Amino acid sequence: MKIKKYLAYSAVSIFILYWSFSAYKIYKVCNFEFNGKIQKVSYEYGKYRPIITVNNKQFDLEDVRWIGDEESVVVGDSVVKHKESQWMTVIKK
Repeated sequence: MKIKKYLAYSAVSIFILYWSFSAYKIYKVCNFEFNGKIQKVSYEYGKYRPIITVNNKQFDLEDVRWIGDEESVVVGDSVVKHKESQWMTVIKK
């Protein structure tokens, strides 16, 4: 009976850790703020959205909501993202 009890506690703990990590990622993304031209675009294996470099800083945009054409974002496109927002605007060159 003790094993079932510990299994249940473990499952709840894993769920809480997963939820906390997800909330932290969203909090971190909401604190991004940038406005400028994309200097570099790269993709990581298994991720849909790119990592971009703007004003010499890298931003992983996996959890950012895009306004514009994210499938064909290229170096030279302009991007705007305000702090405390999950939305980013892409302006093609």
